[in-house]
Amino acid sequence: MAPGRASQHRVAAVDVAEDVVVRQYRYLLTTASVDALQGIHVEVMGSLSVADRARVLGALLDAFATGRHVDATETDKVAHLVAVGAHRAPLAWLDSLGRTFARRLAAGVLDTEASFGRFNGYAAWDGESPEPVEDPGPNDGFDPRGVGDASAARYRTRVNRDPRIYLYGATGI
Repeated sequence: MAPGRASQHRVAAVDVAEDVVVRQYRYLLTTASVDALQGIHVEVMGSLSVADRARVLGALLDAFATGRHVDATETDKVAHLVAVGAHRAPLAWLDSLGRTFARRLAAGVLDTEASFGRFNGYAAWDGESPEPVEDPGPNDGFDPRGVGDASAARYRTRVNRDPRIYLYGATGI
């Protein structure tokens, strides 16, 4: 059986020397709850420029095929998508950011007040990040009972549906 994309990311992360700041960010992505990550990323997204948030949206699109329906000024929605995606597949998320921007974002995350006190187990952490979860979780905003074919079902959102989708005769997602 051929290794999946997540396995390729895990191998790549082990093979190269990982920046300490990025490693600490990856630890946080791996161990913190989605709610905690969302709070942390809301704080970070608020401090980023609109251009940097647009870059984050591009990385979301690249890594998880989501984010097209969100504007770079909607910091809460961007933070939610980052928290859900990065928690499921931290290595894919970091790869999509690029090395330099990943370090900048990681440094911003580590400087937030919301991340304070979340590194108690870091010294004993083995550096492994989980394989991505294929099924939607209860708080990720994706409706597993979506309309249409089964492959599109998990990408149909039911939480905070963007009303602009239906303007001017658009059919939805």
